[in-house]
Amino acid sequence: MNKQKKIIKKPNGLIYFFAYIIIKPFLRLKCKASFDTKCLRTIREPALILCPHISNMDFLLVAAALYPIRPSFVVSEHFLARPRLRWILTKMHVIPKKMFCPDVRTIINIMRAKESGNTIVLFPEGRLPAIGHSVRITDGTADLVKKLKTDVYTITGNGAYKTLPKWGRAGFRSGKIEVRADKLLDAASIEKMSIEEVEKIIENSLVHDEDKLFTDVSYKCSRPALGLDGVLYKCPACLEEFKMLTDDCHIRCRACGFDAELDNRYRLHGAPFETINQWYFWQVDKTDINQPLYSETIVAVADENGNLNRNAGRGTVRMDSQTISYNGTLFGRKLEFSEDISNIKALPISVGDHFDIYHKKKMYNFILQPDPRAAIKWSLYMDKVTDCKK
Repeated sequence: MNKQKKIIKKPNGLIYFFAYIIIKPFLRLKCKASFDTKCLRTIREPALILCPHISNMDFLLVAAALYPIRPSFVVSEHFLARPRLRWILTKMHVIPKKMFCPDVRTIINIMRAKESGNTIVLFPEGRLPAIGHSVRITDGTADLVKKLKTDVYTITGNGAYKTLPKWGRAGFRSGKIEVRADKLLDAASIEKMSIEEVEKIIENSLVHDEDKLFTDVSYKCSRPALGLDGVLYKCPACLEEFKMLTDDCHIRCRACGFDAELDNRYRLHGAPFETINQWYFWQVDKTDINQPLYSETIVAVADENGNLNRNAGRGTVRMDSQTISYNGTLFGRKLEFSEDISNIKALPISVGDHFDIYHKKKMYNFILQPDPRAAIKWSLYMDKVTDCKK
């Protein structure tokens, strides 16, 4: 006798409705969001939505754009290690994903969601960039599109990064967001296309650079630079690292006194760069991947109850152009492991706090010591190694 197929449920309808009537006015009034989603009126489920990951509010923007469709969101597994988020995410029946780690279970659940007649929302970059610029698409995205054989759409929240930058510690900045939906591929055409053709279309459609958007719009904030030192760590004057400090509008170097100002249009004054992205990519150019990185670290992992323990172990972490390794303790026991960088390819970070990697399907947060802001340098280093090996 055939076993009954497992159904991936849609988000709880009542919770979704009440969330929508609260979130949509907030997005329109506070964040100045507008929505051009005409192409979604004729969407036929199941479908796949591919979105560039621009800010921490992307899920809200996409959910509001799709309503009354209740999609299956593919989200990073690390959110489920936080008890306050776990409850609502469970009610939303999200599909958890291990970031930059082979994860057959996620693919199976995505296929089940399609077979259940759901619309699936996926952010193919696999992580939220630290700056307002897209990163590479994760391997296997085009293969998944071919396997699903559904219509494919995109939803982009232009201006969302400037409204809520990942590094920002001053909250929402009212300015302008334009949410736009487009149909990218139809199911019939996908079958006739090669993997390479599908991949190229996806890459071109998700390229994103907020420096080129809304350059004349002011994003109202009394402390626009606060937190920027978690991303811009190298002084362009004296080249010292992690000596940068921010206050309301300024980023300064305590080693040499260099001082630059960030205005509400995201333009820098007093720096050799006009934008944050330019400064960041200069740091990439200055990074020597032949010089290994080494740091003391605190380790955070999920405990036996699935809750994140931010002091689960201590040790040292090292990375070169081939491997990343840890030597220390975990829950009082000795732990030592090494992972090939070519199997990881990227290090998602929480700016100013930690970076993540998976070892044997288990997620480890490394909170670097003495300055957790160093997480950005490790992530940047990994990106440069991966790009050089392509």
